[in-house]
Amino acid sequence: MNKLLLLFILVSSTALAQITITSGDLAAAFAVGSSTTIHTDTMRTTIDIGSPGGGNNWDFQGLQTVFTSQFNSIDPATSPYIGSYPSANVCDYNTNNFGGSTNEIWTYAVLGSTFDVLGSVSLTSAAPGFTTEISNNPYRRESSHPMTFNTQWSNSFTQTLSINGTPINTSSVSLTATVDAYGTMTLPGGATYDALRLREEMNFGGMISVSYSFLAKNGAQVSASAVLSSPPNSGSIEVDGTDYYGAPTTTAVDKSDDLPVSFSLKQNYPNPFNPSTKIEYTLPEASFVELKIFDVLGNEVATLIDKDQVAGVYRADFNGEGLASGLYIAQLQAGKFTNTIKMLLMK
Repeated sequence: MNKLLLLFILVSSTALAQITITSGDLAAAFAVGSSTTIHTDTMRTTIDIGSPGGGNNWDFQGLQTVFTSQFNSIDPATSPYIGSYPSANVCDYNTNNFGGSTNEIWTYAVLGSTFDVLGSVSLTSAAPGFTTEISNNPYRRESSHPMTFNTQWSNSFTQTLSINGTPINTSSVSLTATVDAYGTMTLPGGATYDALRLREEMNFGGMISVSYSFLAKNGAQVSASAVLSSPPNSGSIEVDGTDYYGAPTTTAVDKSDDLPVSFSLKQNYPNPFNPSTKIEYTLPEASFVELKIFDVLGNEVATLIDKDQVAGVYRADFNGEGLASGLYIAQLQAGKFTNTIKMLLMK
């Protein structure tokens, strides 16, 4: 083969492995109505963070789950603490049950050419009547767009912890962030995405911490904080637990005066599909709903819905990007109702 042609093929392949995450990608992944399940492992563990540059193949299939939380994007104007963050155009509502306590967290941010977190407010059943707030003045920068290999930014801010509106502690924080690697990542369940590696070093009141995030264009993410304040930048490192989630999906609900009279799970459409399809179901009454996707071996590949929903007609989006062609099973559990459908992914 001609050496110049071989060089062109190698360079082109490397370039194609890179991705660019735009503010539009983020807006689409976390639009109002989108949701995903966050899987958290609170135990100290070891992960392979790959190495700077390209050609990484991050295999996260062995990540464990100690507890899950439900992530929902809601309209900031309808959220309970928008008065403290009037400039926010993004609000993430997170719920979980950990250690027997029910916890709720509202996080407020501004999404434009950058993604800046203004603060968060949390409630817990373990301390009824108390609100805990973490505010960032002026903001904590989470990302700068377009974000691709070698993108960098820095940010300094003041973080204040308040309880029931009374400041308890204020710290000076600075961070530097670098997108220093790219490749593919595989999540538990087998879904594989092109991804960027973001390395963030934070100085929190004199204490240094380093974290790594692995980011896909569709919003899927893996994140972990290194145990050491100056960890190796390649290979396996010890981390204080992990978080991961797949691409957020958007659920739509049709509101009408004529509510469904029975539970149902309709056949997805289109079917066969590549890579996206819609799954419609009906609820005649308020129910706790789980809508999950399994492969033919019974392995769970996605959780689309895991929350309480009011009566109505719903449509959930499922994206099979990163999954192999073949037959998949969608299972709906709502109250005492359970049903499944078969779906065919053809690529």
